[in-house]
Amino acid sequence: MTKDELHNLLDELSLPDSIIGRLDAPKWCFWKKKNQIRENEVFLLLREYIEQRTKQADTNARENAYSVFAKLLLRTYEPEHCQYLVDRLKAETNKYVLHTILCGISRLQSAEGIDVSAIVECSKHNEWMVRHTAIMALGKSDTDASREAVRYWVEQKDEKQHKFEIIFANASLGYIGEPSDTTLLEQHIHSRIPDVKDSAIYAINNINQRFGMNPLTSK
Repeated sequence: MTKDELHNLLDELSLPDSIIGRLDAPKWCFWKKKNQIRENEVFLLLREYIEQRTKQADTNARENAYSVFAKLLLRTYEPEHCQYLVDRLKAETNKYVLHTILCGISRLQSAEGIDVSAIVECSKHNEWMVRHTAIMALGKSDTDASREAVRYWVEQKDEKQHKFEIIFANASLGYIGEPSDTTLLEQHIHSRIPDVKDSAIYAINNINQRFGMNPLTSK
């Protein structure tokens, strides 16, 4: 696959399904042809593609490229390329594009060894779809910065107003939290909101399991 072939496939991803047709779907063609070149080369070509499309009209094209980029990271995790994806959060303003990037990061097995400051900023975003996916993405990076950002939402007292932030934060803290965080999570185990309660109990048990401690007894 040449650079032009890859770029043409990515451009086709921006076309409506009614135009491109199902039998010749670019996504299918991309994953089939991609195997003809090395993973690292695809990462570099995708980065070039993203950086060449800076206009407002290119928003959808970049979003599709980010989606493919994240799927490649699922197959072959490279800290350098993961950091690139995270750093692109600083360059984008469209909520749907930010959401796509963060969803990709949140699906990774881990995102270790990266600077999560851009994700932390997104966890405070005024758009809920960005904020929620950022909180989930923080659960993939076991860092002090991630824990601090997630704890902020776990500490919220107004469960009705911050229901989803608390649920996602509980889940993320379950993956990256420390034994001392179980006390913080316990404030939600008597919640009248089932998902808040269940997510807190799950998080506590997840932490306990990771550190070889006994599971939480029924409350």
